[in-house]
Amino acid sequence: MNITVCAKQIPDPANETSYDNGIIVRPEEQVLDDTDRYGIEIALQLKEKFDAEVTIISMGPAGTMKGLQQALQMGADKAFYVDDDSLKGANSLMTANVLSELAKTTNADIVIFGTESTDGYSGTVPQQVSRFLNLDCISYVKAIEIGDDVSLTRQTSEGSEKVKMPQNCVISVTAGGVEPRYPNFKDIMAAKSKPIEKVELSTLNITTDQNLEFISIEALENSKNGEKIIDEGEAFQVIVDKLKELKVI
Repeated sequence: MNITVCAKQIPDPANETSYDNGIIVRPEEQVLDDTDRYGIEIALQLKEKFDAEVTIISMGPAGTMKGLQQALQMGADKAFYVDDDSLKGANSLMTANVLSELAKTTNADIVIFGTESTDGYSGTVPQQVSRFLNLDCISYVKAIEIGDDVSLTRQTSEGSEKVKMPQNCVISVTAGGVEPRYPNFKDIMAAKSKPIEKVELSTLNITTDQNLEFISIEALENSKNGEKIIDEGEAFQVIVDKLKELKVI
Protein backbone atom coordinates (compact mmCIF):
# COMPACT_ATOMS: atom_id res chain seq x y z
CA MET A 1 0.00 0.00 0.00
CA ASN A 2 1.30 3.45 -0.94
CA ILE A 3 -0.03 6.30 1.17
CA THR A 4 0.61 9.88 0.15
CA VAL A 5 0.07 12.79 2.52
CA CYS A 6 -0.07 16.42 1.44
CA ALA A 7 1.88 18.55 3.90
CA LYS A 8 2.13 22.30 3.50
CA GLN A 9 4.94 24.50 4.71
CA ILE A 10 3.66 27.79 6.11
CA PRO A 11 5.18 30.85 7.79
CA ASP A 12 5.52 30.28 11.54
CA PRO A 13 2.15 31.33 13.06
CA ALA A 14 4.08 32.72 16.03
CA ASN A 15 5.32 35.51 13.76
CA GLU A 16 3.26 38.26 12.16
CA THR A 17 2.23 37.43 8.59
CA SER A 18 3.06 39.99 5.90
CA TYR A 19 1.65 40.33 2.38
CA ASP A 20 2.83 41.58 -0.99
CA ASN A 21 0.07 42.41 -3.49
CA GLY A 22 -2.31 40.06 -1.70
CA ILE A 23 0.15 37.16 -1.56
CA ILE A 24 1.73 35.91 1.67
CA VAL A 25 5.41 36.70 1.95
CA ARG A 26 7.09 33.39 2.72
CA PRO A 27 10.36 33.40 4.66
CA GLU A 28 13.17 30.94 3.97
CA GLU A 29 12.31 28.98 7.10
CA GLN A 30 8.74 27.74 7.20
CA VAL A 31 7.13 25.15 9.45
CA LEU A 32 4.78 22.23 8.98
CA ASP A 33 1.15 23.30 9.06
CA ASP A 34 -0.30 21.88 12.29
CA THR A 35 -3.47 20.77 10.49
CA ASP A 36 -1.40 18.39 8.35
CA ARG A 37 -0.06 16.59 11.43
CA TYR A 38 -3.47 14.96 11.85
CA GLY A 39 -3.40 13.56 8.32
CA ILE A 40 0.15 12.30 8.80
CA GLU A 41 -0.89 10.56 12.03
CA ILE A 42 -3.67 8.64 10.29
CA ALA A 43 -1.23 7.68 7.53
CA LEU A 44 1.25 6.37 10.10
CA GLN A 45 -1.43 4.32 11.84
CA LEU A 46 -2.28 2.73 8.48
CA LYS A 47 1.42 2.19 7.83
CA GLU A 48 1.84 0.27 11.07
CA LYS A 49 -1.14 -1.96 10.27
CA PHE A 50 -0.49 -2.66 6.59
CA ASP A 51 3.29 -2.19 6.33
CA ALA A 52 2.63 0.69 3.96
CA GLU A 53 4.99 3.33 2.63
CA VAL A 54 4.15 6.93 3.53
CA THR A 55 5.24 9.67 1.14
CA ILE A 56 4.90 13.39 1.81
CA ILE A 57 4.08 15.69 -1.10
CA SER A 58 4.17 19.47 -1.00
CA MET A 59 3.89 22.49 -3.26
CA GLY A 60 5.40 25.88 -2.62
CA PRO A 61 8.70 27.59 -1.82
CA ALA A 62 10.97 24.97 -0.25
CA GLY A 63 13.29 27.30 1.66
CA THR A 64 15.18 25.43 4.36
CA MET A 65 12.64 22.57 4.14
CA LYS A 66 12.14 22.66 7.90
CA GLY A 67 8.43 21.83 7.53
CA LEU A 68 9.17 18.80 5.34
CA GLN A 69 11.77 17.63 7.84
CA GLN A 70 9.18 17.91 10.61
CA ALA A 71 6.85 15.66 8.60
CA LEU A 72 9.60 13.08 8.14
CA GLN A 73 10.45 13.25 11.84
CA MET A 74 6.93 12.04 12.63
CA GLY A 75 7.64 8.83 10.71
CA ALA A 76 6.96 9.37 7.00
CA ASP A 77 9.44 7.63 4.69
CA LYS A 78 10.26 10.28 2.07
CA ALA A 79 9.11 13.55 0.60
CA PHE A 80 8.61 15.09 -2.85
CA TYR A 81 7.98 18.76 -3.48
CA VAL A 82 7.35 21.18 -6.34
CA ASP A 83 8.84 24.66 -6.11
CA ASP A 84 8.34 26.84 -9.17
CA ASP A 85 7.98 30.61 -9.54
CA SER A 86 5.08 30.19 -11.97
CA LEU A 87 2.98 28.78 -9.13
CA LYS A 88 3.18 31.93 -7.02
CA GLY A 89 -0.36 33.01 -6.16
CA ALA A 90 -1.90 29.74 -7.40
CA ASN A 91 -5.55 29.32 -6.48
CA SER A 92 -7.01 26.12 -5.00
CA LEU A 93 -7.85 24.55 -8.37
CA MET A 94 -4.33 24.96 -9.74
CA THR A 95 -2.91 23.74 -6.42
CA ALA A 96 -5.12 20.66 -6.57
CA ASN A 97 -4.05 20.00 -10.17
CA VAL A 98 -0.36 20.10 -9.25
CA LEU A 99 -0.82 17.96 -6.13
CA SER A 100 -2.88 15.35 -7.98
CA GLU A 101 -0.20 15.03 -10.66
CA LEU A 102 2.44 14.81 -7.94
CA ALA A 103 0.41 12.08 -6.19
CA LYS A 104 0.40 10.09 -9.44
CA THR A 105 4.20 10.01 -9.42
CA THR A 106 4.07 8.29 -6.01
CA ASN A 107 1.60 5.65 -7.25
CA ALA A 108 -0.63 6.60 -4.35
CA ASP A 109 -3.40 4.23 -3.31
CA ILE A 110 -4.62 6.63 -0.63
CA VAL A 111 -4.10 10.40 -0.53
CA ILE A 112 -4.55 12.16 2.81
CA PHE A 113 -4.97 15.87 3.60
CA GLY A 114 -5.74 18.08 6.52
CA THR A 115 -9.16 19.66 6.09
CA GLU A 116 -7.71 23.04 5.13
CA SER A 117 -4.45 24.93 5.43
CA THR A 118 -4.14 27.63 8.08
CA ASP A 119 -2.71 30.14 5.61
CA GLY A 120 -5.34 29.65 2.91
CA TYR A 121 -8.58 28.32 4.43
CA SER A 122 -10.20 27.42 1.11
CA GLY A 123 -11.03 23.91 2.36
CA THR A 124 -11.60 22.68 -1.21
CA VAL A 125 -8.27 21.14 -2.27
CA PRO A 126 -8.94 17.56 -1.02
CA GLN A 127 -12.23 17.39 -2.92
CA GLN A 128 -10.68 18.87 -6.07
CA VAL A 129 -7.80 16.38 -5.93
CA SER A 130 -10.29 13.52 -5.61
CA ARG A 131 -11.95 14.68 -8.84
CA PHE A 132 -8.63 14.92 -10.67
CA LEU A 133 -7.71 11.41 -9.49
CA ASN A 134 -11.24 10.05 -9.98
CA LEU A 135 -11.29 8.65 -6.44
CA ASP A 136 -13.89 8.66 -3.69
CA CYS A 137 -13.39 11.45 -1.15
CA ILE A 138 -14.05 10.91 2.55
CA SER A 139 -14.02 14.36 4.10
CA TYR A 140 -13.95 15.67 7.67
CA VAL A 141 -12.62 12.44 9.18
CA LYS A 142 -12.38 12.75 12.96
CA ALA A 143 -11.54 9.18 14.04
CA ILE A 144 -10.12 5.94 12.68
CA GLU A 145 -10.63 2.35 13.81
CA ILE A 146 -8.30 -0.30 12.40
CA GLY A 147 -9.27 -3.96 12.70
CA ASP A 148 -9.83 -6.53 9.97
CA ASP A 149 -10.98 -3.55 7.93
CA VAL A 150 -10.68 0.21 8.41
CA SER A 151 -13.60 2.31 9.62
CA LEU A 152 -13.54 6.08 9.49
CA THR A 153 -15.81 8.35 11.50
CA ARG A 154 -16.61 11.54 9.64
CA GLN A 155 -18.19 14.69 10.98
CA THR A 156 -21.49 15.71 9.39
CA SER A 157 -23.87 18.63 9.82
CA GLU A 158 -26.14 16.37 11.90
CA GLY A 159 -23.51 14.57 13.97
CA SER A 160 -21.25 11.86 12.64
CA GLU A 161 -21.28 8.72 10.53
CA LYS A 162 -19.05 5.68 10.13
CA VAL A 163 -17.85 4.53 6.74
CA LYS A 164 -15.58 1.73 5.61
CA MET A 165 -12.48 3.02 3.91
CA PRO A 166 -12.22 1.99 0.25
CA GLN A 167 -8.96 0.53 -0.99
CA ASN A 168 -8.35 3.69 -3.03
CA CYS A 169 -9.57 7.09 -1.84
CA VAL A 170 -8.81 10.66 -0.82
CA ILE A 171 -9.23 11.52 2.88
CA SER A 172 -9.35 14.87 4.64
CA VAL A 173 -8.82 14.84 8.40
CA THR A 174 -10.17 17.40 10.86
CA ALA A 175 -7.93 19.00 13.46
CA GLY A 176 -8.39 17.12 16.72
CA GLY A 177 -9.53 13.99 14.90
CA VAL A 178 -6.57 12.02 16.19
CA GLU A 179 -3.64 12.82 18.48
CA PRO A 180 -0.52 13.44 16.38
CA ARG A 181 2.61 11.78 17.70
CA TYR A 182 5.63 13.82 18.68
CA PRO A 183 9.04 12.68 17.43
CA ASN A 184 11.73 11.68 19.90
CA PHE A 185 15.44 12.31 19.44
CA LYS A 186 15.88 9.05 17.51
CA ASP A 187 13.10 10.02 15.08
CA ILE A 188 14.63 13.46 14.57
CA MET A 189 18.05 12.03 13.78
CA ALA A 190 16.60 9.32 11.48
CA ALA A 191 14.75 11.95 9.44
CA LYS A 192 18.05 13.52 8.39
CA SER A 193 18.81 10.50 6.18
CA LYS A 194 15.35 10.28 4.60
CA PRO A 195 15.16 11.48 0.98
CA ILE A 196 13.58 14.81 0.02
CA GLU A 197 13.36 15.17 -3.75
CA LYS A 198 12.41 18.16 -5.85
CA VAL A 199 10.09 17.34 -8.76
CA GLU A 200 10.38 19.71 -11.70
CA LEU A 201 7.06 21.19 -12.75
CA SER A 202 7.96 20.53 -16.40
CA THR A 203 7.82 16.77 -15.74
CA LEU A 204 4.17 16.95 -14.64
CA ASN A 205 1.22 16.87 -17.02
CA ILE A 206 -0.05 20.36 -16.24
CA THR A 207 -0.04 23.91 -17.56
CA THR A 208 0.21 26.76 -15.07
CA ASP A 209 -1.52 29.62 -16.83
CA GLN A 210 -2.68 31.85 -13.99
CA ASN A 211 -6.43 32.48 -13.91
CA LEU A 212 -6.50 34.64 -10.80
CA GLU A 213 -5.66 38.34 -10.79
CA PHE A 214 -5.74 40.76 -7.88
CA ILE A 215 -7.54 43.88 -9.11
CA SER A 216 -7.47 45.78 -5.85
CA ILE A 217 -6.64 45.05 -2.24
CA GLU A 218 -8.06 47.10 0.59
CA ALA A 219 -7.30 46.94 4.28
CA LEU A 220 -10.25 46.13 6.52
CA GLU A 221 -10.76 48.81 9.13
CA ASN A 222 -12.72 48.38 12.30
CA SER A 223 -14.74 51.56 12.74
CA LYS A 224 -16.56 50.34 15.83
CA ASN A 225 -14.84 50.63 19.19
CA GLY A 226 -16.06 48.83 22.24
CA GLU A 227 -16.67 50.48 25.58
CA LYS A 228 -14.10 49.76 28.27
CA ILE A 229 -15.50 49.41 31.78
CA ILE A 230 -13.40 49.25 34.94
CA ASP A 231 -14.97 46.68 37.22
CA GLU A 232 -15.16 47.94 40.79
CA GLY A 233 -17.64 45.29 41.86
CA GLU A 234 -20.69 46.59 40.01
CA ALA A 235 -19.90 45.58 36.41
CA PHE A 236 -22.71 43.02 36.47
CA GLN A 237 -25.22 45.86 36.72
CA VAL A 238 -23.80 47.48 33.57
CA ILE A 239 -24.35 44.18 31.74
CA VAL A 240 -27.92 43.90 33.03
CA ASP A 241 -28.68 47.49 32.00
CA LYS A 242 -27.23 46.87 28.53
CA LEU A 243 -29.33 43.71 28.09
CA LYS A 244 -32.45 45.65 29.11
CA GLU A 245 -31.54 48.40 26.64
CA LEU A 246 -31.32 45.78 23.89
CA LYS A 247 -34.62 44.31 25.14
CA VAL A 248 -33.02 40.91 25.64
CA ILE A 249 -34.41 40.82 29.17
